[in-house]
Amino acid sequence: MPTLLEGIAARIAFVHARRTYRRFLESLRRVDATQQRVLERVLSLTGGSDFGRRHGLASVHSLGELKRAVPLTRYEDLRPYIDRLRQGDMSALFSPGQRLLMFATSSGTTARPKFIPVTPEFVRDYRRGWNTFGLKMLSDHPPAVMRAILQSSSRHDQSRTPAGVPCGAITGLIARMQKGIVRRFYVGSPDIARIPDPRGRYYTLMRCGIVRDVAFAITANPATLIRMAQTANEERETLIRDVHDGTLSADLVVDEALRKRVEAGLKPNPTRARELADLAARQGELRPRDYWQFEFLACWTGGSMGHYLPRLAGWYGNCPVRDVGLLASEGRVSVPLEDDTAAGVLDVESAVFEFIPAERWDETDPGTLPPRELEIGRDYAVVLSNTTGLIRYRLDDVVRVCGWAEQAPLVEFLYRAGRVASVAGEKLTENQVVAAVRAACHKVGLTELEFVMAPQWADPPHYRLTCSGASPAGLAKALDAALGEQNDEYRSRRKSLRLGPLQIRTVAAELIARMDRELLAARGSTAEQFKRPCLFTRPGEDDEALRLVVEDRVKRT
Repeated sequence: MPTLLEGIAARIAFVHARRTYRRFLESLRRVDATQQRVLERVLSLTGGSDFGRRHGLASVHSLGELKRAVPLTRYEDLRPYIDRLRQGDMSALFSPGQRLLMFATSSGTTARPKFIPVTPEFVRDYRRGWNTFGLKMLSDHPPAVMRAILQSSSRHDQSRTPAGVPCGAITGLIARMQKGIVRRFYVGSPDIARIPDPRGRYYTLMRCGIVRDVAFAITANPATLIRMAQTANEERETLIRDVHDGTLSADLVVDEALRKRVEAGLKPNPTRARELADLAARQGELRPRDYWQFEFLACWTGGSMGHYLPRLAGWYGNCPVRDVGLLASEGRVSVPLEDDTAAGVLDVESAVFEFIPAERWDETDPGTLPPRELEIGRDYAVVLSNTTGLIRYRLDDVVRVCGWAEQAPLVEFLYRAGRVASVAGEKLTENQVVAAVRAACHKVGLTELEFVMAPQWADPPHYRLTCSGASPAGLAKALDAALGEQNDEYRSRRKSLRLGPLQIRTVAAELIARMDRELLAARGSTAEQFKRPCLFTRPGEDDEALRLVVEDRVKRT
Protein backbone atom coordinates (compact mmCIF):
# COMPACT_ATOMS: atom_id res chain seq x y z
CA MET A 1 0.00 0.00 0.00
CA PRO A 2 1.28 3.54 -0.75
CA THR A 3 2.27 5.73 2.18
CA LEU A 4 0.44 8.96 3.05
CA LEU A 5 3.25 11.02 1.51
CA GLU A 6 3.15 8.96 -1.67
CA GLY A 7 -0.60 9.43 -1.85
CA ILE A 8 -0.27 13.21 -1.51
CA ALA A 9 2.42 13.32 -4.20
CA ALA A 10 0.31 11.21 -6.52
CA ARG A 11 -2.70 13.51 -6.03
CA ILE A 12 -0.58 16.60 -6.78
CA ALA A 13 0.73 14.96 -9.93
CA PHE A 14 -2.84 14.00 -10.86
CA VAL A 15 -4.05 17.60 -10.47
CA HIS A 16 -1.19 18.84 -12.66
CA ALA A 17 -1.96 16.20 -15.29
CA ARG A 18 -5.64 17.22 -15.31
CA ARG A 19 -4.67 20.83 -16.06
CA THR A 20 -2.40 19.60 -18.84
CA TYR A 21 -5.20 17.45 -20.25
CA ARG A 22 -7.71 20.34 -20.21
CA ARG A 23 -5.24 22.53 -22.13
CA PHE A 24 -4.77 19.71 -24.62
CA LEU A 25 -8.52 19.39 -25.19
CA GLU A 26 -8.71 23.13 -25.76
CA SER A 27 -5.91 22.90 -28.32
CA LEU A 28 -7.97 20.38 -30.29
CA ARG A 29 -10.76 22.94 -30.60
CA ARG A 30 -8.40 25.59 -31.98
CA VAL A 31 -5.91 23.68 -34.12
CA ASP A 32 -4.87 26.54 -36.42
CA ALA A 33 -4.16 28.87 -33.51
CA THR A 34 -2.31 26.11 -31.63
CA GLN A 35 -0.15 25.28 -34.64
CA GLN A 36 0.69 28.98 -35.07
CA ARG A 37 1.84 29.19 -31.43
CA VAL A 38 4.00 26.09 -31.86
CA LEU A 39 5.52 27.58 -35.03
CA GLU A 40 6.43 30.78 -33.19
CA ARG A 41 8.00 28.78 -30.39
CA VAL A 42 10.03 26.65 -32.83
CA LEU A 43 11.23 29.73 -34.74
CA SER A 44 12.33 31.42 -31.51
CA LEU A 45 14.63 28.46 -30.84
CA THR A 46 16.04 28.14 -34.36
CA GLY A 47 15.70 31.49 -36.15
CA GLY A 48 19.10 32.79 -35.01
CA SER A 49 21.01 29.65 -36.01
CA ASP A 50 23.20 29.18 -39.07
CA PHE A 51 20.44 26.99 -40.52
CA GLY A 52 17.92 29.72 -39.72
CA ARG A 53 19.98 32.46 -41.36
CA ARG A 54 20.59 30.32 -44.44
CA HIS A 55 16.85 29.88 -44.91
CA GLY A 56 15.69 33.30 -43.72
CA LEU A 57 13.71 32.01 -40.76
CA ALA A 58 13.75 35.49 -39.17
CA SER A 59 11.28 36.57 -41.87
CA VAL A 60 8.98 33.57 -41.47
CA HIS A 61 5.69 34.15 -39.66
CA SER A 62 3.35 31.48 -41.04
CA LEU A 63 3.35 27.91 -42.27
CA GLY A 64 3.02 29.10 -45.85
CA GLU A 65 6.14 31.25 -45.48
CA LEU A 66 7.97 28.37 -43.83
CA LYS A 67 7.15 26.09 -46.78
CA ARG A 68 8.51 28.66 -49.21
CA ALA A 69 11.67 29.22 -47.14
CA VAL A 70 12.70 25.66 -46.27
CA PRO A 71 12.51 22.60 -48.52
CA LEU A 72 11.44 19.26 -47.07
CA THR A 73 14.45 17.73 -45.29
CA ARG A 74 15.64 14.31 -44.27
CA TYR A 75 18.17 13.47 -41.60
CA GLU A 76 21.03 13.21 -44.07
CA ASP A 77 20.31 16.80 -45.18
CA LEU A 78 20.72 17.92 -41.57
CA ARG A 79 23.61 15.64 -40.61
CA PRO A 80 26.31 18.33 -41.22
CA TYR A 81 24.51 20.68 -38.82
CA ILE A 82 23.97 17.95 -36.23
CA ASP A 83 27.61 16.86 -36.53
CA ARG A 84 28.53 20.43 -35.58
CA LEU A 85 26.16 20.22 -32.60
CA ARG A 86 27.88 17.03 -31.51
CA GLN A 87 31.16 18.92 -31.52
CA GLY A 88 29.62 21.57 -29.25
CA ASP A 89 28.69 24.20 -31.87
CA MET A 90 25.14 25.16 -30.85
CA SER A 91 24.92 27.90 -33.48
CA ALA A 92 24.50 25.27 -36.20
CA LEU A 93 20.79 24.65 -35.45
CA PHE A 94 19.88 26.85 -32.48
CA SER A 95 19.61 30.52 -31.58
CA PRO A 96 21.96 31.97 -28.93
CA GLY A 97 21.19 30.95 -25.35
CA GLN A 98 19.86 27.48 -26.15
CA ARG A 99 21.33 24.29 -24.69
CA LEU A 100 21.20 20.54 -25.16
CA LEU A 101 20.43 17.89 -22.56
CA MET A 102 21.27 14.89 -24.74
CA PHE A 103 20.96 13.34 -28.18
CA ALA A 104 18.28 10.70 -28.68
CA THR A 105 19.82 7.98 -30.83
CA SER A 106 17.87 6.07 -33.41
CA SER A 107 18.53 3.93 -36.45
CA GLY A 108 18.72 5.71 -39.79
CA THR A 109 18.31 4.75 -43.42
CA THR A 110 22.09 4.29 -43.62
CA ALA A 111 24.36 2.28 -41.33
CA ARG A 112 25.13 5.49 -39.40
CA PRO A 113 22.76 6.16 -36.49
CA LYS A 114 20.72 9.33 -36.15
CA PHE A 115 21.36 11.76 -33.29
CA ILE A 116 18.27 13.82 -32.46
CA PRO A 117 18.96 16.97 -30.39
CA VAL A 118 17.02 17.03 -27.12
CA THR A 119 16.47 20.51 -25.68
CA PRO A 120 14.80 21.42 -22.37
CA GLU A 121 11.83 22.66 -24.42
CA PHE A 122 11.56 19.30 -26.17
CA VAL A 123 11.64 17.47 -22.83
CA ARG A 124 8.77 19.65 -21.63
CA ASP A 125 6.81 18.79 -24.78
CA TYR A 126 7.66 15.12 -24.37
CA ARG A 127 6.55 15.03 -20.75
CA ARG A 128 3.41 17.00 -21.49
CA GLY A 129 2.46 14.40 -24.11
CA TRP A 130 2.98 11.58 -21.63
CA ASN A 131 1.02 13.43 -18.93
CA THR A 132 -1.87 13.88 -21.35
CA PHE A 133 -1.74 10.22 -22.32
CA GLY A 134 -1.38 9.02 -18.73
CA LEU A 135 -4.18 11.14 -17.29
CA LYS A 136 -6.71 9.85 -19.81
CA MET A 137 -5.45 6.29 -19.43
CA LEU A 138 -5.75 6.28 -15.63
CA SER A 139 -9.07 8.14 -15.72
CA ASP A 140 -10.41 5.31 -17.88
CA HIS A 141 -8.95 2.69 -15.51
CA PRO A 142 -9.26 4.10 -11.96
CA PRO A 143 -8.39 0.78 -10.23
CA ALA A 144 -4.85 1.24 -11.56
CA VAL A 145 -4.30 4.50 -9.66
CA MET A 146 -1.81 4.33 -6.75
CA ARG A 147 -0.63 0.85 -7.75
CA ALA A 148 2.73 -0.29 -9.09
CA ILE A 149 3.80 0.21 -12.71
CA LEU A 150 6.02 -2.09 -14.77
CA GLN A 151 7.97 -0.02 -17.29
CA SER A 152 11.09 -0.70 -19.33
CA SER A 153 13.43 2.07 -20.45
CA SER A 154 16.98 2.32 -21.76
CA ARG A 155 19.98 4.45 -20.78
CA HIS A 156 20.09 8.09 -21.81
CA ASP A 157 23.90 8.07 -21.63
CA GLN A 158 24.86 4.98 -23.59
CA SER A 159 27.62 7.05 -25.16
CA ARG A 160 28.79 10.66 -25.31
CA THR A 161 29.59 13.10 -28.08
CA PRO A 162 33.05 14.65 -28.47
CA ALA A 163 31.62 17.62 -26.55
CA GLY A 164 30.51 15.33 -23.71
CA VAL A 165 26.75 15.37 -24.36
CA PRO A 166 24.98 12.09 -23.45
CA CYS A 167 23.53 9.97 -26.25
CA GLY A 168 20.89 7.30 -25.76
CA ALA A 169 17.16 6.91 -25.10
CA ILE A 170 15.07 9.87 -24.01
CA THR A 171 12.99 7.50 -21.87
CA GLY A 172 16.07 7.01 -19.72
CA LEU A 173 16.42 10.77 -19.24
CA ILE A 174 12.77 11.11 -18.26
CA ALA A 175 13.18 8.29 -15.73
CA ARG A 176 16.20 10.04 -14.22
CA MET A 177 14.30 13.34 -13.98
CA GLN A 178 11.29 11.92 -12.14
CA LYS A 179 10.82 12.95 -8.54
CA GLY A 180 11.79 10.19 -6.15
CA ILE A 181 8.40 9.98 -4.51
CA VAL A 182 6.74 9.44 -7.90
CA ARG A 183 9.48 7.04 -8.97
CA ARG A 184 8.49 4.69 -6.14
CA PHE A 185 5.36 3.68 -8.03
CA TYR A 186 7.62 2.15 -10.70
CA VAL A 187 8.87 -1.33 -9.89
CA GLY A 188 12.44 -0.68 -11.05
CA SER A 189 15.00 2.03 -10.40
CA PRO A 190 16.69 3.93 -13.26
CA ASP A 191 19.85 1.93 -12.46
CA ILE A 192 18.27 -1.11 -14.12
CA ALA A 193 18.67 0.58 -17.51
CA ARG A 194 22.43 0.32 -16.96
CA ILE A 195 22.39 -3.48 -17.09
CA PRO A 196 23.93 -4.05 -20.54
CA ASP A 197 22.52 -7.51 -21.21
CA PRO A 198 18.82 -7.30 -22.18
CA ARG A 199 18.09 -10.66 -20.55
CA GLY A 200 19.60 -9.49 -17.26
CA ARG A 201 17.69 -6.21 -17.51
CA TYR A 202 14.37 -7.93 -18.19
CA TYR A 203 14.95 -10.41 -15.38
CA THR A 204 15.72 -7.62 -12.92
CA LEU A 205 12.57 -5.69 -13.79
CA MET A 206 10.46 -8.80 -13.32
CA ARG A 207 12.32 -9.70 -10.11
CA CYS A 208 11.60 -6.25 -8.66
CA GLY A 209 8.00 -6.26 -9.86
CA ILE A 210 6.90 -9.75 -8.94
CA VAL A 211 6.66 -8.82 -5.25
CA ARG A 212 4.56 -5.71 -6.04
CA ASP A 213 0.89 -5.16 -6.86
CA VAL A 214 1.43 -4.30 -10.52
CA ALA A 215 -1.58 -2.66 -12.17
CA PHE A 216 -0.26 -2.23 -15.69
CA ALA A 217 2.80 -2.59 -17.87
CA ILE A 218 3.98 0.06 -20.29
CA THR A 219 6.68 0.07 -22.91
CA ALA A 220 6.56 1.09 -26.54
CA ASN A 221 7.48 -2.24 -28.09
CA PRO A 222 5.18 -5.18 -27.25
CA ALA A 223 8.03 -7.56 -28.09
CA THR A 224 9.78 -6.20 -24.99
CA LEU A 225 6.84 -7.17 -22.77
CA ILE A 226 6.83 -10.66 -24.28
CA ARG A 227 10.58 -11.09 -23.75
CA MET A 228 10.27 -9.91 -20.15
CA ALA A 229 7.57 -12.48 -19.43
CA GLN A 230 9.50 -15.23 -21.21
CA THR A 231 12.67 -14.43 -19.28
CA ALA A 232 10.90 -14.59 -15.92
CA ASN A 233 9.31 -17.91 -16.86
CA GLU A 234 12.54 -19.46 -18.14
CA GLU A 235 14.37 -18.35 -14.98
CA ARG A 236 11.50 -19.17 -12.62
CA GLU A 237 13.54 -21.35 -10.27
CA THR A 238 16.15 -18.61 -9.90
CA LEU A 239 13.40 -16.02 -9.58
CA ILE A 240 11.61 -17.86 -6.79
CA ARG A 241 14.90 -18.34 -4.93
CA ASP A 242 15.77 -14.65 -5.29
CA VAL A 243 12.32 -13.65 -3.98
CA HIS A 244 12.74 -15.97 -0.98
CA ASP A 245 16.21 -14.68 -0.14
CA GLY A 246 15.79 -11.00 -1.06
CA THR A 247 18.59 -11.26 -3.62
CA LEU A 248 19.31 -10.66 -7.31
CA SER A 249 21.00 -13.39 -9.35
CA ALA A 250 24.72 -12.78 -9.87
CA ASP A 251 24.58 -15.01 -12.95
CA LEU A 252 22.12 -12.65 -14.64
CA VAL A 253 23.45 -9.34 -13.27
CA VAL A 254 27.22 -9.69 -13.19
CA ASP A 255 28.09 -6.08 -12.27
CA GLU A 256 28.45 -6.44 -8.51
CA ALA A 257 28.19 -2.74 -7.64
CA LEU A 258 25.08 -2.29 -9.75
CA ARG A 259 23.57 -5.50 -8.41
CA LYS A 260 24.11 -4.36 -4.82
CA ARG A 261 22.40 -1.03 -5.53
CA VAL A 262 19.33 -2.84 -6.84
CA GLU A 263 19.41 -5.41 -4.01
CA ALA A 264 19.33 -2.59 -1.46
CA GLY A 265 15.65 -2.13 -2.31
CA LEU A 266 14.80 -5.84 -2.01
CA LYS A 267 13.77 -7.82 1.05
CA PRO A 268 13.37 -11.55 1.71
CA ASN A 269 9.79 -12.62 1.00
CA PRO A 270 9.30 -16.33 1.77
CA THR A 271 5.51 -16.01 1.60
CA ARG A 272 5.53 -14.66 -1.93
CA ALA A 273 8.13 -17.25 -2.93
CA ARG A 274 5.83 -20.07 -1.73
CA GLU A 275 2.92 -18.57 -3.68
CA LEU A 276 5.02 -18.46 -6.85
CA ALA A 277 6.37 -21.97 -6.32
CA ASP A 278 2.84 -23.33 -5.87
CA LEU A 279 1.69 -21.46 -8.97
CA ALA A 280 4.58 -22.82 -11.04
CA ALA A 281 3.88 -26.35 -9.84
CA ARG A 282 0.17 -26.12 -10.75
CA GLN A 283 0.59 -24.37 -14.10
CA GLY A 284 3.96 -25.77 -15.14
CA GLU A 285 5.08 -22.19 -15.85
CA LEU A 286 4.93 -18.64 -14.52
CA ARG A 287 2.97 -16.14 -16.58
CA PRO A 288 2.28 -12.52 -15.55
CA ARG A 289 -1.45 -13.04 -16.07
CA ASP A 290 -1.39 -15.50 -13.15
CA TYR A 291 0.67 -13.58 -10.60
CA TRP A 292 -0.48 -10.00 -11.33
CA GLN A 293 -3.95 -8.50 -11.70
CA PHE A 294 -3.68 -6.24 -14.74
CA GLU A 295 -6.05 -3.40 -15.49
CA PHE A 296 -4.53 -2.81 -18.94
CA LEU A 297 -1.33 -2.86 -20.98
CA ALA A 298 0.18 0.07 -22.89
CA CYS A 299 2.33 -0.49 -25.99
CA TRP A 300 2.35 -0.04 -29.75
CA THR A 301 -0.42 -1.91 -31.54
CA GLY A 302 -0.33 -0.37 -35.04
CA GLY A 303 1.47 -1.48 -38.18
CA SER A 304 3.67 -4.54 -37.81
CA MET A 305 3.33 -4.40 -34.00
CA GLY A 306 -0.18 -5.81 -34.27
CA HIS A 307 1.46 -9.17 -35.01
CA TYR A 308 2.46 -9.44 -31.33
CA LEU A 309 -0.97 -8.89 -29.78
CA PRO A 310 -2.14 -12.55 -29.67
CA ARG A 311 1.13 -13.59 -28.02
CA LEU A 312 0.89 -10.66 -25.61
CA ALA A 313 -2.54 -11.86 -24.48
CA GLY A 314 -1.13 -15.34 -23.95
CA TRP A 315 1.35 -13.99 -21.42
CA TYR A 316 -0.56 -11.09 -19.86
CA GLY A 317 -4.19 -12.12 -20.27
CA ASN A 318 -7.07 -10.63 -22.22
CA CYS A 319 -6.92 -7.19 -20.65
CA PRO A 320 -7.43 -3.92 -22.56
CA VAL A 321 -4.45 -2.59 -24.52
CA ARG A 322 -3.87 1.16 -24.90
CA ASP A 323 -1.60 2.09 -27.79
CA VAL A 324 1.08 4.54 -26.60
CA GLY A 325 0.81 6.53 -29.80
CA LEU A 326 3.05 7.26 -32.75
CA LEU A 327 6.14 8.20 -30.78
CA ALA A 328 9.57 8.51 -32.40
CA SER A 329 12.94 9.80 -31.19
CA GLU A 330 12.11 12.93 -33.17
CA GLY A 331 8.90 13.57 -31.25
CA ARG A 332 5.34 12.52 -30.48
CA VAL A 333 2.79 12.52 -33.30
CA SER A 334 -0.37 11.10 -31.72
CA VAL A 335 -2.02 10.62 -28.34
CA PRO A 336 -4.41 7.63 -28.17
CA LEU A 337 -7.45 8.29 -26.00
CA GLU A 338 -9.15 4.87 -26.14
CA ASP A 339 -8.27 1.21 -25.61
CA ASP A 340 -7.87 -1.44 -28.28
CA THR A 341 -7.24 0.89 -31.21
CA ALA A 342 -4.02 2.10 -32.80
CA ALA A 343 -5.64 5.45 -33.63
CA GLY A 344 -4.75 8.55 -31.64
CA VAL A 345 -5.47 12.24 -31.93
CA LEU A 346 -2.74 14.37 -33.49
CA ASP A 347 -0.64 15.99 -30.75
CA VAL A 348 -1.02 19.49 -32.15
CA GLU A 349 0.87 21.05 -29.23
CA SER A 350 4.11 19.13 -29.84
CA ALA A 351 5.07 20.16 -33.40
CA VAL A 352 4.04 21.97 -36.55
CA PHE A 353 2.65 19.17 -38.71
CA GLU A 354 2.44 18.75 -42.45
CA PHE A 355 1.34 15.68 -44.37
CA ILE A 356 2.37 14.27 -47.73
CA PRO A 357 -0.27 12.19 -49.54
CA ALA A 358 1.16 8.67 -49.45
CA GLU A 359 0.84 8.18 -53.19
CA ARG A 360 3.11 11.21 -53.73
CA TRP A 361 5.68 10.30 -51.10
CA ASP A 362 8.52 9.53 -53.53
CA GLU A 363 8.06 12.67 -55.65
CA THR A 364 10.80 15.30 -55.55
CA ASP A 365 8.37 18.07 -54.56
CA PRO A 366 5.24 16.26 -53.33
CA GLY A 367 3.49 19.16 -51.66
CA THR A 368 2.09 19.02 -48.14
CA LEU A 369 -1.21 19.59 -46.36
CA PRO A 370 -1.88 21.05 -42.90
CA PRO A 371 -3.80 18.95 -40.35
CA ARG A 372 -7.26 20.39 -41.03
CA GLU A 373 -7.09 19.58 -44.76
CA LEU A 374 -6.67 15.83 -44.34
CA GLU A 375 -9.35 13.40 -45.46
CA ILE A 376 -10.76 10.40 -43.61
CA GLY A 377 -9.56 7.12 -45.10
CA ARG A 378 -6.55 8.65 -46.84
CA ASP A 379 -2.91 7.76 -46.05
CA TYR A 380 -0.22 10.37 -45.45
CA ALA A 381 3.48 10.57 -44.60
CA VAL A 382 4.27 12.78 -41.60
CA VAL A 383 6.41 15.93 -41.75
CA LEU A 384 7.19 17.87 -38.57
CA SER A 385 8.97 20.96 -37.24
CA ASN A 386 9.59 21.00 -33.50
CA THR A 387 11.82 21.99 -30.61
CA THR A 388 14.52 19.45 -31.51
CA GLY A 389 15.64 21.94 -34.16
CA LEU A 390 14.31 19.74 -36.97
CA ILE A 391 12.51 21.93 -39.51
CA ARG A 392 10.15 20.48 -42.14
CA TYR A 393 11.61 17.09 -41.30
CA ARG A 394 10.34 14.06 -43.18
CA LEU A 395 9.58 11.60 -40.43
CA ASP A 396 8.20 9.37 -43.17
CA ASP A 397 5.93 7.36 -40.94
CA VAL A 398 2.75 6.71 -42.91
CA VAL A 399 -0.55 7.19 -41.08
CA ARG A 400 -4.19 6.73 -42.03
CA VAL A 401 -6.80 9.28 -41.00
CA CYS A 402 -9.53 7.42 -39.09
CA GLY A 403 -11.73 10.29 -37.94
CA TRP A 404 -11.70 13.59 -36.08
CA ALA A 405 -11.53 14.80 -32.49
CA GLU A 406 -12.81 18.37 -32.62
CA GLN A 407 -10.58 19.98 -35.31
CA ALA A 408 -7.72 17.48 -35.04
CA PRO A 409 -7.41 14.30 -37.09
CA LEU A 410 -7.33 10.84 -35.54
CA VAL A 411 -4.38 9.03 -37.11
CA GLU A 412 -3.23 5.43 -37.07
CA PHE A 413 0.34 4.36 -37.84
CA LEU A 414 0.58 1.98 -40.81
CA TYR A 415 4.20 1.58 -41.87
CA ARG A 416 7.45 3.33 -42.61
CA ALA A 417 7.35 5.00 -46.00
CA GLY A 418 9.57 3.10 -48.36
CA ARG A 419 8.89 -0.33 -46.80
CA VAL A 420 6.97 -1.35 -49.88
CA ALA A 421 7.93 -4.37 -51.99
CA SER A 422 7.02 -4.49 -55.66
CA VAL A 423 8.50 -6.91 -58.19
CA ALA A 424 5.46 -6.99 -60.47
CA GLY A 425 3.76 -3.68 -59.71
CA GLU A 426 1.89 -5.01 -56.66
CA LYS A 427 3.25 -2.43 -54.13
CA LEU A 428 2.84 -4.72 -51.13
CA THR A 429 3.20 -2.87 -47.82
CA GLU A 430 4.44 -4.16 -44.49
CA ASN A 431 1.13 -3.61 -42.73
CA GLN A 432 -0.63 -5.62 -45.44
CA VAL A 433 1.81 -8.48 -44.87
CA VAL A 434 1.25 -8.42 -41.11
CA ALA A 435 -2.53 -8.41 -41.52
CA ALA A 436 -2.35 -11.27 -44.03
CA VAL A 437 -0.12 -13.40 -41.79
CA ARG A 438 -2.51 -12.91 -38.87
CA ALA A 439 -5.49 -13.89 -41.02
CA ALA A 440 -3.71 -16.95 -42.43
CA CYS A 441 -2.56 -18.12 -38.99
CA HIS A 442 -6.11 -17.83 -37.70
CA LYS A 443 -7.39 -19.86 -40.63
CA VAL A 444 -4.98 -22.76 -40.02
CA GLY A 445 -5.27 -22.61 -36.22
CA LEU A 446 -1.78 -21.24 -35.53
CA THR A 447 -1.60 -18.96 -32.50
CA GLU A 448 1.80 -17.34 -33.11
CA LEU A 449 4.49 -17.15 -35.75
CA GLU A 450 7.92 -15.52 -35.90
CA PHE A 451 8.56 -14.53 -39.49
CA VAL A 452 10.06 -12.30 -42.14
CA MET A 453 8.94 -12.02 -45.75
CA ALA A 454 10.76 -10.91 -48.91
CA PRO A 455 10.25 -11.00 -52.69
CA GLN A 456 12.31 -13.49 -54.68
CA TRP A 457 13.49 -13.25 -58.27
CA ALA A 458 12.37 -16.28 -60.28
CA ASP A 459 10.31 -16.98 -63.36
CA PRO A 460 7.84 -15.67 -62.33
CA PRO A 461 8.95 -13.75 -59.18
CA HIS A 462 7.24 -14.68 -55.93
CA TYR A 463 7.29 -14.00 -52.18
CA ARG A 464 8.86 -16.20 -49.53
CA LEU A 465 7.93 -16.37 -45.86
CA THR A 466 10.77 -17.45 -43.55
CA CYS A 467 9.36 -18.57 -40.21
CA SER A 468 10.39 -20.44 -37.10
CA GLY A 469 9.06 -23.83 -36.14
CA ALA A 470 6.96 -26.19 -38.19
CA SER A 471 4.79 -24.87 -41.00
CA PRO A 472 1.22 -26.22 -40.74
CA ALA A 473 -0.34 -27.76 -43.81
CA GLY A 474 -2.26 -25.19 -45.77
CA LEU A 475 -0.41 -22.14 -44.39
CA ALA A 476 1.18 -21.19 -47.73
CA LYS A 477 -2.15 -21.40 -49.57
CA ALA A 478 -3.98 -19.50 -46.83
CA LEU A 479 -1.34 -16.76 -46.75
CA ASP A 480 -1.31 -16.44 -50.53
CA ALA A 481 -5.07 -15.91 -50.46
CA ALA A 482 -4.86 -13.49 -47.52
CA LEU A 483 -2.29 -11.36 -49.33
CA GLY A 484 -4.71 -11.11 -52.22
CA GLU A 485 -7.45 -10.00 -49.84
CA GLN A 486 -5.16 -7.28 -48.49
CA ASN A 487 -3.80 -6.12 -51.85
CA ASP A 488 -5.85 -6.19 -55.04
CA GLU A 489 -2.74 -5.79 -57.19
CA TYR A 490 -1.15 -8.84 -55.57
CA ARG A 491 -4.29 -10.85 -56.32
CA SER A 492 -4.39 -9.55 -59.90
CA ARG A 493 -0.77 -10.42 -60.54
CA ARG A 494 -1.18 -13.87 -59.04
CA LYS A 495 -4.17 -14.48 -61.29
CA SER A 496 -2.28 -13.28 -64.37
CA LEU A 497 0.74 -15.42 -63.35
CA ARG A 498 2.98 -12.36 -63.14
CA LEU A 499 3.59 -13.47 -59.54
CA GLY A 500 4.21 -17.07 -58.58
CA PRO A 501 2.74 -18.80 -55.51
CA LEU A 502 4.08 -17.89 -52.10
CA GLN A 503 6.72 -20.23 -50.66
CA ILE A 504 7.58 -20.99 -47.03
CA ARG A 505 10.99 -21.69 -45.54
CA THR A 506 11.24 -22.86 -41.91
CA VAL A 507 14.21 -22.25 -39.62
CA ALA A 508 15.00 -22.61 -35.93
CA ALA A 509 13.65 -19.84 -33.69
CA GLU A 510 17.16 -19.16 -32.37
CA LEU A 511 18.31 -18.24 -35.87
CA ILE A 512 15.64 -15.57 -36.23
CA ALA A 513 16.57 -14.32 -32.76
CA ARG A 514 20.19 -14.17 -33.91
CA MET A 515 19.12 -12.14 -36.94
CA ASP A 516 17.32 -9.72 -34.60
CA ARG A 517 20.49 -9.26 -32.56
CA GLU A 518 22.55 -8.59 -35.68
CA LEU A 519 20.05 -6.07 -37.05
CA LEU A 520 19.84 -4.39 -33.66
CA ALA A 521 23.61 -4.02 -33.45
CA ALA A 522 23.89 -2.79 -37.05
CA ARG A 523 21.21 -0.13 -36.60
CA GLY A 524 22.60 1.21 -33.36
CA SER A 525 19.20 1.39 -31.63
CA THR A 526 18.12 0.01 -28.27
CA ALA A 527 16.32 -3.29 -27.77
CA GLU A 528 13.16 -1.39 -26.82
CA GLN A 529 13.28 0.70 -30.01
CA PHE A 530 13.99 -2.22 -32.32
CA LYS A 531 11.20 -3.29 -34.64
CA ARG A 532 11.95 -6.35 -36.69
CA PRO A 533 11.22 -5.64 -40.36
CA CYS A 534 8.41 -8.04 -41.20
CA LEU A 535 8.82 -7.25 -44.90
CA PHE A 536 12.15 -6.96 -46.68
CA THR A 537 11.71 -5.01 -49.88
CA ARG A 538 14.65 -6.16 -52.05
CA PRO A 539 14.76 -9.68 -53.53
CA GLY A 540 17.33 -11.66 -51.56
CA GLU A 541 17.39 -9.18 -48.67
CA ASP A 542 16.03 -11.84 -46.34
CA ASP A 543 19.01 -14.06 -47.17
CA GLU A 544 21.37 -11.19 -46.43
CA ALA A 545 19.76 -10.64 -43.03
CA LEU A 546 19.52 -14.36 -42.38
CA ARG A 547 22.99 -15.23 -43.68
CA LEU A 548 23.67 -17.09 -40.45
CA VAL A 549 20.58 -19.17 -41.15
CA VAL A 550 21.79 -20.04 -44.61
CA GLU A 551 25.29 -20.86 -43.33
CA ASP A 552 23.90 -23.06 -40.56
CA ARG A 553 21.61 -24.93 -42.95
CA VAL A 554 24.55 -25.58 -45.29
CA LYS A 555 26.65 -26.86 -42.41
CA ARG A 556 23.89 -29.19 -41.22
CA THR A 557 23.39 -30.48 -44.74
